[in-house]
Amino acid sequence: MYVLHIWDQAGVAFILAKFQQINGNESKVIRVKNADKYGIDEFYKKYGLFVAPEELVYKSIEEARRADVIHIHSLPEMVINIRNIYRGSKIIILHYHGTDIRGFSENNSRTFNLRNILRPKNIFRKIRKRRLHIKAQRLADRVIVSTPDLIQLVKGSIFLPNPIDTDHFNKKLIKQRSPDVYEGILVNSEVTNIELAMNYCKHKKINVNIDIYDRTKNPICYKDIPNFLKKYDVYIDLRFVNRKLLKNLSKTALEALACGLRVLNYNLEYVDNLPSEHYPTNVVTILSSIYSKKRNRTETIELELKLVILNMIYGIPILLRKLLKYDQT
Repeated sequence: MYVLHIWDQAGVAFILAKFQQINGNESKVIRVKNADKYGIDEFYKKYGLFVAPEELVYKSIEEARRADVIHIHSLPEMVINIRNIYRGSKIIILHYHGTDIRGFSENNSRTFNLRNILRPKNIFRKIRKRRLHIKAQRLADRVIVSTPDLIQLVKGSIFLPNPIDTDHFNKKLIKQRSPDVYEGILVNSEVTNIELAMNYCKHKKINVNIDIYDRTKNPICYKDIPNFLKKYDVYIDLRFVNRKLLKNLSKTALEALACGLRVLNYNLEYVDNLPSEHYPTNVVTILSSIYSKKRNRTETIELELKLVILNMIYGIPILLRKLLKYDQT
């Protein structure tokens, strides 16, 4: 069986491809060249097919011709393109990873949200985006989400735990922490609100000497993350996205557990070991069973109804513009 992964998020597609190959399947990830500042593409380059930005769509369609399963990460429009060409001859999987379906507001202030949410242009844009996702979900054979909280956003989806590459993230060569180094680490990312996380730590009186690291300004290369994490004892996994505290372990927290750190989670509870469901061999086994399942008819009908309703709503502003234009002539 040949599994083609289109796009990648945080190395998940590459790890799946790696361990699918170990299981005896052919598996590759198609990605745009030089689109990754964290060095994940370089680290897993033997599992990748790298193309120019303008080649991504047609190269993906071309490579999909010989694939049995097309596993698409975060790109609903690609699901539509592939399905339109290959119809029912391919198994197509749509895989959401977080903000790709949850959404993300760069301005986290409540004032900004209240002021902009009811603007006609923003409503129209939101409906158009929602319509794209529903159409892609309808055309996919299965829809996967990477964290349990996303299930409520994608009805009928299946939760697949994030795989952690335990060949790379493990307890080997643990460095001794020097007395002057911080005990815990809290990492700022592109989608999290570090100020809310810091205030939360103060409010809850977390008794850990915390180092704040901003990876948006100083990216850590993927190959160096294990040694970076091993300088600390505790990983503080408090992530506020769109002003909400996420109630699941982040991929970096899972990597920290694999490296032997303790993780302080959203419940302010310590986790000591990497849960077995995140071991890559276990994830790939679950994924194989997902590939073989078909969506039930009830889910399909519900998505079709949603799509009909969204198409009707989306068409109203277009119709109004045409009528106004007609009146002016």
